Formats: sequence, C-alpha cells, structure tokens
Amino acid sequence: MLSNQRVVLTLFAYFIFASIYVEAFNSRVTQCPAFALSSIMSTRSSRYHLPVKSESPEKSQQPESLSNKDERIVGGQETTPNEFGFMAYLEVEFWNGDVAKCGGTLISERWILTAAHCTVGAVKVAVSLGAHDVSPGSTDQHRVIYNLEGAAAQSINYPGWYIGKVEDDISLIELPQDVVINQWIKPTRLPYSDDPDQVGDPVLLTGWGNYSSTPDSGLSPVLRQVGTTVISHSTCEATASQGSFSNDKIICGDGTQGRRYCYGDDGGPMNDYREDEQEWFVIGVAWFGDKTSDCQSSGKPNLYARVSSYVDWIHNQTGIPPRQRPTTTTPTTTERTTPTTPTTTTEDPNVFSCRNRENGLYPVPDVQCTKYFYYCSNGMAYLYDCPVAGTIFYYEACRCEYPANVPGCYGYVPEPFANALKRKF
Repeated sequence: MLSNQRVVLTLFAYFIFASIYVEAFNSRVTQCPAFALSSIMSTRSSRYHLPVKSESPEKSQQPESLSNKDERIVGGQETTPNEFGFMAYLEVEFWNGDVAKCGGTLISERWILTAAHCTVGAVKVAVSLGAHDVSPGSTDQHRVIYNLEGAAAQSINYPGWYIGKVEDDISLIELPQDVVINQWIKPTRLPYSDDPDQVGDPVLLTGWGNYSSTPDSGLSPVLRQVGTTVISHSTCEATASQGSFSNDKIICGDGTQGRRYCYGDDGGPMNDYREDEQEWFVIGVAWFGDKTSDCQSSGKPNLYARVSSYVDWIHNQTGIPPRQRPTTTTPTTTERTTPTTPTTTTEDPNVFSCRNRENGLYPVPDVQCTKYFYYCSNGMAYLYDCPVAGTIFYYEACRCEYPANVPGCYGYVPEPFANALKRKF
C-alpha cells in the first residue's frame, strides 16, 4: 500500500511539474521580450532578397534561416511597383553644368513638392511620375516624363532659404499641364497646419537614393522604402550635428539601425498613413543627403522640413484648396429627466493597443503571415516591419524568417504597406 501511495504521489508531482513547465514554456513563446527587437533589427543583408517562388518545396531548396545569416541590408527594401503613386523622380541640370537626382511628391494635378536645394539654379528639370525602375533603358510602361526648361524649370522656393540652411528647405515645381490621375499616378495629401509633433509615430521614407553602405556608390534603380519613427526635437538636435533649429519647422526620424535616407533621397517625402482617413500624407521633405558618408552606419537622424508649418504657404502659392480635418461627434442620449452625453474609456477592439501589455513584441491581430509587428514600450504601440525583404514576423520564435520557414506561411508574398495597414485595423 505504501509503495502504491509513493507511486501516486510521484506521478502527481510529475504532473504538477510538467504543467508548470508547459505553462512557463507557453508564456515564453507567446510574448517576445523587448530585447528581441534589437536582434531583429540587427539582421542585415548585402542584397535585396526577393520572395521565394517555386512550384513546390521539393523543387526548390528552402532559403537559409535568417538566424544563420550575418549579412547586411542598407536602404530598406524595394517597394511594390507604383505602390506610392505620388512619388516623383527629378533629374536636374544646373546653370554650371552640374546634374543631380532628387525625390519629390505629387501634391495635386499640377504641383510637385520637393527641397529648395534640389532646384535652385536649375535650367532643366525632368520630372518622372508613375515610375518604379528609373535605370537607363528601363521600359517602365507607366512612367510619364515632364521636361521643364528655362523659365519653366524655375521653382518657387520658400522665402529666406539659402544653401546650407536647415530650415525652410522647401520648394514647389509647377508642371506644364495637369497630370492624368490614375491607379499609377495620384497625389498624396497635405497635412493640417495644426498637426501635433507626432513624436513616436511610425512613418515611411521613400526614394531612389544611395542604398549601399559605400559612400557615393550610386543611386537605387528602383524605388525603395524604409520605416522609422518620429523622434523628439531635443533628441534630434543633440545628435544631428547641425546646430540649433526650430521644432516647428523640422521633423526628424530615427536614423539608428540603418533606417536612414541618403544621397539622392533629397526632396523626397516622409510619409504618414492615417488610418482615420485611410490616406497617405506627406509630413516631411528630406534635407541634404551626404554622398561622402556611410548613411547606414552614421546613426544620425533623418532631417525633414515639417510640411505642416509650410502648408498655408503651399496653399497660397498653388491655389490648392485646404481640406477640413474630419470631425468626430460624440453621440448624445436623452434620459427621461436630464439629457446626458455619455463618455467611455473603452478602447476600440479593432485597433491594437499596448495598454496593460508588458514591453515586448506582439503580432498583428488576426493576421498569420505578415512582415509587420508591434513593439510595445511603456504602453505605447510602435509599428515595425521586418528589415530583410521577403521575410515575415515569426512570433513563436521572436524573429523574422522567410515564409517557407514559418509554419502555414509557405508561398506567402508580402503585400503593399498601405494594404496591410487597412487590413489589420
């Protein structure tokens, strides 16, 4: 009898231990610690990895696990062709024979927003819209080029700007005719003049600039993107090495972990996708990109002209009518005695929130295979995407992997950024 009791007690203890172990294991794999973000963002590659396409797993060797790679990626990843129909590619020839390449943003059927240093002294400007591949000989079928010469090439620069000035580096180019708006070419939205500073908000930088860690090694033939977050004015000013500048006129993106613009991205946009309006907004215009430095490793912040501070000037110069900010109304209910306006602190269940969550990484709700994930820090939610092209967030392993290495995701092809945002909220 005693022997049987010992057996029962032993089995019971083993069961309890196993339950505790399983619970601990489940806790470990169902919430990625905050330090996992550094591991993910330090994964880099020296080339752009296309998503794997094969007829079957047997006919193609599966890609090597990212955990076994020690490569390097500079300049983010290639965009889906014509995903950002507002992007403009500028080829500029100056009075002294110099040439430059810059980015720009289509803000209406007739106007391009760019940086003043890209256009001052220009005698010829070729504006490409609907472009993705801008390499010589490209057969990009949706690309439309507007050639501006002489007086037509003269831009409207913000008053008081001069070469080297950090603030006010913003310019407008008028096209000779209205653009035909279609699915490949379409303007972005201008921000509101009373927009907040947006510190901590996720943003996207786009451009054809240098994407190699080698200084002055050439521009990207295709449009690329890199995600980052808006940082505070104090942090930006302390690390930018550009002296003091106005918080009202400059908006800065985090430039650490390789999330930077570079030479050739000048004049291009800082893009903000606003879920409440389901549209892209241009909230910044890129300042100088230094072709003599390694943009990826410098870690310096991305300096952009804060468009909300110039939006009234833009409206006045272009005649683009300002749009009213959407208003939200609080429903009222009337009781039998006293009319009341109900208030609630209940969060929208369709919007991801970090409230009451531990610091760490979290998957996009109800989406199994996606390159996007959330980083919760002190109750704030930050949207990130896997830094290596063609990879997705493998939550159970707390890392980014190729779809073929993630259960249930073989054959997944990453979707455009905006589509993922629309789908997950």
